[in-house]
Amino acid sequence: MAEYIIAKYIRLSIEDSKTDSLSVENQRLMLDKRVEEMNIPGVKVLEFVDNGHSGMNFERPAVQELLELVQLGRVNCIMVKDFSRFGRSLTENGYYIERIFPLYRIRFIAVSDAFDSDKHEGGTGGLDVAFKFLIHEQYSRDLSRKISSAKRVKALRGECVIKNCAFGFKKVNHRLEIDEPAAETVRLIFELYNSGRRLSEIAARLCSDKHPTPGEHKRRVVTPSCSWSASHISSILRDEQYIGTYIAGKTKVLEIGSNRAVQVDESEWIRIPGHHPAIVGKAVFEAVRERMGQKNEPQRKQKLGARQRSGTGKHVRKSGLVEAQAVLKRGELLSSHPEQQAQVEKMQGTKRALYERFILGEIDVHAFKAGNLALDIELSLVKPAKSILKDETA
Repeated sequence: MAEYIIAKYIRLSIEDSKTDSLSVENQRLMLDKRVEEMNIPGVKVLEFVDNGHSGMNFERPAVQELLELVQLGRVNCIMVKDFSRFGRSLTENGYYIERIFPLYRIRFIAVSDAFDSDKHEGGTGGLDVAFKFLIHEQYSRDLSRKISSAKRVKALRGECVIKNCAFGFKKVNHRLEIDEPAAETVRLIFELYNSGRRLSEIAARLCSDKHPTPGEHKRRVVTPSCSWSASHISSILRDEQYIGTYIAGKTKVLEIGSNRAVQVDESEWIRIPGHHPAIVGKAVFEAVRERMGQKNEPQRKQKLGARQRSGTGKHVRKSGLVEAQAVLKRGELLSSHPEQQAQVEKMQGTKRALYERFILGEIDVHAFKAGNLALDIELSLVKPAKSILKDETA
């Protein structure tokens, strides 16, 4: 008789950890009891645990490992405490339970929700289960919004909510304090630049003196490598945090449940002057800024002149996600142009098909990401007819 394999999947997010009933141990006890009740001879039980991961996406190490076994046909049954443990997304949960798992003849059991796919013939259990999906998804989205809002309020109060401090600082009780000797390296960089040294010369000096880079300092590397670059130096020289100004809110999550972040316009950053001890004086910082501005001005004029001569100054496209955000703002215009709307829907269908091929193992993760990115860029370029005409006649 072939071995029957049950995969227990346990997930605990940071917020879930506050509820005892959702602890890893309690989920494990509940699933073990259900396995015993099934009384299947010769059963093999595997366990997959994602601790501290959101359920709004499937970018979780343990669930990805589980899905790989699904593709290889090495799982007969997947068991979770409830639907929300597997995922809080209505669309993705339904996709796996209704399409992927039946395709591989995998039984899916959600113990607390009294759901067993063997009793529902590939469906998700009707309206009752659909409402549970919606509640789980809405709860997660609402919680994510509240967390983001709370972080912004804390940042406005001056609490340090950023994960990584600027090189030369350290976090102590939600406040920034100077971290020596990293701060000495920062002061040396400003001193050398104000004395007339070029960025490449400063990088060479730091390498020769064996100053650790920000990454090496964070990892506490004993023997630093010579990996300082002009970009390292430039980012330090432009950072206002070195004169005591706290800056937060530079990025935001692209969508709730995603780990991808996008840059926020500088006008929307949170800035609090005099928030923490300064590493360099304001006069020194302003002198550096003035010199860097004078140095970059000829380059800006040269680039602007080249665009004007080529006639493309007004038509330089924003790249990647910024362009996609602009498209979202044009959503109302798109809805009034059926041809463009049909084009968008067609490409979205192509994205879904690409995802299905990835789940079924027809393409690897690299091909999936490349194809998905290409479709995202193509979607970002879709514009209503009137908008296109306006660009061409501008």
